[in-house]
Amino acid sequence: TRAPIGNVLIWSGEDAANDVLVPRLMAADADRSKIHFIGDVEHQNETRSFDPATDIEIMLDEAKRIGDVSLLIVDPIVNAVAGDSHKNGEVRRALQPLVEFGEKVGCAVLGISHFTKGTGGKDPLDRVTGSLAFGALARIVLATAKVSDGETNKHIFCRVKSNIGID
Repeated sequence: TRAPIGNVLIWSGEDAANDVLVPRLMAADADRSKIHFIGDVEHQNETRSFDPATDIEIMLDEAKRIGDVSLLIVDPIVNAVAGDSHKNGEVRRALQPLVEFGEKVGCAVLGISHFTKGTGGKDPLDRVTGSLAFGALARIVLATAKVSDGETNKHIFCRVKSNIGID
């Protein structure tokens, strides 16, 4: 099925909006009027990076102001973890505000990660960088990969895990 079109919030800790993300969105012919970037937060006359542990209410207020938010993208999802991203309990606690945000707003939350290096041949869910909690907490885990037969390269997009649908 096709999801209804709505507004998208993007929180990127790796790529600058104007230098990287906006050109990619333009190349994809995205409706940029529906894309909203989460940037720095002003608090008590100071500007600092957005922190989901303390700033989720600010993001909730902004989502209400924007209206019709259907997707939050966090890239990379490990940026939501202030503590040790390899500890199950710390990862689950750190991601809980994002889970609650999705529930309150009624939107999907998409966390982007990478596979760990040198783990080819292992289960893709075990290859997600950081704690296994990143994959365990997610209801659906998707992956992309390049497949080569020696002469041609193909790219695939596949479901690695699904708690809410047919495998």
